[in-house]
Amino acid sequence: MLETIFGETSALPAARAVQAELKQSGVTGTLYLGYPVLSTADAKVFVDALLLSRAHGIIAFDLSADIGGGRLSQDLKDRLRDRQDQIYASIYNKLNSYRELRKGRRLAIEINVVSCHPGVRDVVQDDGLVIAPPSKLHELIEEYAEVPEDLFRVANAAIQRVTTLRPPKKRGDVTKENSRGAILKRIEREIANLDSWQNRGAIEYTNGPQRIRGLAGSGKTVVLALKAAYLHARHPEWTIVVTFNTRSLYQQFRDLIRRFMFDQVEDEPDWSKLLVMHAWGSLRDAGVYSTVCQLYGMAPLDWRTADSRYPNRAFEGACNELISVIAGGSQKKAFDAVLVDEAQDLPKSFFRMLYSVIGPPHRIVWAYDDLQNLGDYEMPSEQELFGNDGHGAPLVTLRNEPDQPKEDIVLPVCYRNTPWALAAAHALGFGIYRPEGLVQMFEEPTIWPRIGYEVVRGHLELGYHVRVRRRPESYPQYFVDLLDANDAIFSKTFSSEEDQYVELAKSVKQNLEEDELEHGDILIVVPDTWSSKKVGAKIMNALLEEKILSHLAGVTTSRDEVFRPNSIAITHIYRAKGNEAPMVYFVNADHCQTGLELNRKRNILFTGITRSRCWVRIFGVGPRMKALAGELDVARREHFELDFNYPDQQQIKKLARVHRDMTAEERQEWEEKLSVLQDVARAVADGEVSLESLPPEVRDLFLTRPTNRDRKARK
Repeated sequence: MLETIFGETSALPAARAVQAELKQSGVTGTLYLGYPVLSTADAKVFVDALLLSRAHGIIAFDLSADIGGGRLSQDLKDRLRDRQDQIYASIYNKLNSYRELRKGRRLAIEINVVSCHPGVRDVVQDDGLVIAPPSKLHELIEEYAEVPEDLFRVANAAIQRVTTLRPPKKRGDVTKENSRGAILKRIEREIANLDSWQNRGAIEYTNGPQRIRGLAGSGKTVVLALKAAYLHARHPEWTIVVTFNTRSLYQQFRDLIRRFMFDQVEDEPDWSKLLVMHAWGSLRDAGVYSTVCQLYGMAPLDWRTADSRYPNRAFEGACNELISVIAGGSQKKAFDAVLVDEAQDLPKSFFRMLYSVIGPPHRIVWAYDDLQNLGDYEMPSEQELFGNDGHGAPLVTLRNEPDQPKEDIVLPVCYRNTPWALAAAHALGFGIYRPEGLVQMFEEPTIWPRIGYEVVRGHLELGYHVRVRRRPESYPQYFVDLLDANDAIFSKTFSSEEDQYVELAKSVKQNLEEDELEHGDILIVVPDTWSSKKVGAKIMNALLEEKILSHLAGVTTSRDEVFRPNSIAITHIYRAKGNEAPMVYFVNADHCQTGLELNRKRNILFTGITRSRCWVRIFGVGPRMKALAGELDVARREHFELDFNYPDQQQIKKLARVHRDMTAEERQEWEEKLSVLQDVARAVADGEVSLESLPPEVRDLFLTRPTNRDRKARK
């Protein structure tokens, strides 16, 4: 089968002719159109099309030459030969940097370059120069040699530019064969290749709106970074913006884009044209919203002002105000292309504002988490995001047509989380094995297969019993080969917070000294944002007792970074979003076990667990943590399969209502009511108030529970 990746190319008709001929001839492999972008010492080299095939090797196509009526003068041949030599040299330089692709002083794999033009009647081969019409390509490439599997894999990585996905860490301190550091080193080596869907998302170019979606950990951030570098290399004159909701992604994006750019064209990005900025911005740093405000002469709102004016929807309100100003003035173009990560965390008004300041063809690429929070699984359609025109027609409609660039790309494999951690996160997040019953559930059962589950037995329908598990194709095999389910995730209950932090510090010390992990491999997540500074300080002190340096991200460091060299990162849950680490410690997990707003608390637990790439430790204190650990134990006994009765529509709505998020005022009101109820219950239990003195409807609540007086009477 021939897979075609549609990058941008100025020679599109000729590229289409090559694609059609190769497809009709039954050629297998991957055909890149308008990719890769390479460099020589003299200039950038734009390869019009490139075939990577096990059966035929590497074939680059020069499609840009004007051969006219097919008359090949010597001057034209010389120019074609120079162009082919330039393409050959750029590919050779790239492949030659891979030791596995060298055989002595030459490449172990052949590079073939063909100038292809319909004006040529037959194949021409003249002193290294190869020219052919599309109709003769199949005859020509049949002569090219097959590539061994091991060489093909390395060549594939080289062409895709994905060796830059490997962390810059060399892990030279790893000496034990089976330490965590050694396992991590092998996993990082495995993850160096983009899969076909990530490859398509990174390179495929629609010259208009495009959506990329998948589970957290499916590679969306990496795909956006590579796409930004690709577009910047092809269009250095464009103003391209990469934006997001979580400030700590700033560091990650700049690092990824810089490495991709050096790998493609061996040059630093022009950061005045390729802008990495927060969606909102601040007084100190420009953001997309604040930049557009400046363009229209409007003073941007800061968060405090916007929140007071639009409680619980500050950014939505701020963007709506800006849209009103834009609509009342002349149309101004702010950017040539915008790539948006974490689209699920940004309001619809932000996308409508973007559409207004990016002229046709509206190059907006947005990456959407299919499931960042368990409660936010309904992905808005493109019509909901961008709205309608004056006639009621959608401004944006995404289509996936055969042999056309994909406008809606799904990344189906989760590379970040082990199958056991992700299943456990769903079990705890939904309360699958909670003795009191479910906390929440997807309204649409069809969500489960979309996020990588398969039915073991039962019926995946509302009101029916079902058992599901992670589908083997939804995660890479190296997790099963290199990790153990019992070690990948476990919990521990402590009698006090202090004991928890002491054990945490000892575990981190073991990770660094015995497990051969590095400081940047470890992330400590605190669930409660309000107490995160206080808790973070206690954890920092416990780590310091073990002579381990640490930092509280965004408090003792810049807001734009989570990890620092030789220091353990501690962060609250909202700053952890968008980041990941091989070893994650989720502390004070008892905070998520019960109480008001249980949906939100279980979502926090789900998000914290899914920050882990290999191992996750869930720590907590007291009876509530013991109950939470019990849920995880059941999930483990069930082999991380989820077995439950799917609630019907009415039950799902009731769960959402009972465990819903509350405003600050609602929360305070209910806390006061619960406090009064606890006082009444205590008074009845101690015999200070008789049951008979309570109103009948209140008395009935206590009849099922014996008072202290009742217990004494029985004795």
